[in-house]
Amino acid sequence: MEAQAAIDIGDVTPYPLRPSRRLAVVGFFVLFGVFVASVFYQPASGNYFTICAFKNLTGLPCPGCGLTHSFCALAKGDIGDALLFNALGPPLFVALFLLWIRSAFVLSNRYEFVEFLDRISGRFKPVKVFAMAFAVYGVARIVYVLLFTPAVFGNGPLSNAFSALFH
Repeated sequence: MEAQAAIDIGDVTPYPLRPSRRLAVVGFFVLFGVFVASVFYQPASGNYFTICAFKNLTGLPCPGCGLTHSFCALAKGDIGDALLFNALGPPLFVALFLLWIRSAFVLSNRYEFVEFLDRISGRFKPVKVFAMAFAVYGVARIVYVLLFTPAVFGNGPLSNAFSALFH
């Protein structure tokens, strides 16, 4: 107990850790590239090749399908199409834009706004919220496709395997 009293130095709050400048540089330039590509890239429409393994295997859209189209539409000011391509595209775009702004403030050594965003992030847990939103959205989207556009499911190897097993 006496040793504890000797170590006690009072109510001193430690110096807050500063955000990583290296991570801020990477985040700033990667997100800058995403935003510039969103403005200039014109994604294909209609039936096009996709790199989505889930969609190629099942014929069903994953929760992230349509995000590129959504970002490109949003960067061009078309909010309606952005929501149609992927309903979570606009909120994710805004979140990434705030992360980009945060990176710029870290790089300019203006930590007041960074700390403000960190407090909001600590309160609302955006990563957890987006993970849950994508899970719910993904399931709802698949259920919708299966109920209202079942022909889409017939395009994947998984659906062909099910057909071969049950017919």
